[in-house]
Amino acid sequence: MAFFRRTSKINVVYKNGVKDRISPALLGTLIDSKQIDQFERDDGWAKVGLDPIRGMGGIGYDGGDRRLN
Repeated sequence: MAFFRRTSKINVVYKNGVKDRISPALLGTLIDSKQIDQFERDDGWAKVGLDPIRGMGGIGYDGGDRRLN
């Protein structure tokens, strides 16, 4: 019996209103190329450009680098 890996997909809505399910690896590329309007997270839908998205900036940490200690 073969083992089939079940891959998770992310629900997205493109700028033109088309809904799709994509692989998580593709999400960052589509956001960077400004093709995605919103995508679904565990806690609901995130609107690109309005809701905070990991790796997209924000308030920077101005303290010391704790990883060195």
